[in-house]
Amino acid sequence: MKKLFIAALFVVAAGTSAFAADVTKVNYKVKSNFESRFTGAKNVVWSATDAYLKASFSIADENVEAFFDGEGDLIGLSRKVDLQKLPLNAIQKIKKEYASYKVSEAIEFDRDGDKAYFLSLEDGTKKQILEVSLYGAVSKFKGFEK
Repeated sequence: MKKLFIAALFVVAAGTSAFAADVTKVNYKVKSNFESRFTGAKNVVWSATDAYLKASFSIADENVEAFFDGEGDLIGLSRKVDLQKLPLNAIQKIKKEYASYKVSEAIEFDRDGDKAYFLSLEDGTKKQILEVSLYGAVSKFKGFEK
């Protein structure tokens, strides 16, 4: 279940559409928690789904997305990263096993210090999403293959 939830967040972060935020869903508690955690955040844009609220913003010259539940608790953070930031053994495995694929996006997802990387790969009409652990383990998300 946790992997499915993180995968859903990744798909949203990777560019699938989220619904425009209903101002009533971004309540005081969510905004207050956001503002206390991310002092100095700029260009904040809120969006919402039935499952979570997302704040897209820039801080310290980085574009970041923060995901909150309806109670205002932080679910996790995501940001785009360079492929070279992944563990070396994962990079080697991906280059070998997915040689015909091009990495279209790499995202780091941090959930309470539990970090993982998600890669979106494309080969013509075929698409694949991979999860890479901090230790270099690479796994596919079933159901996301096209």
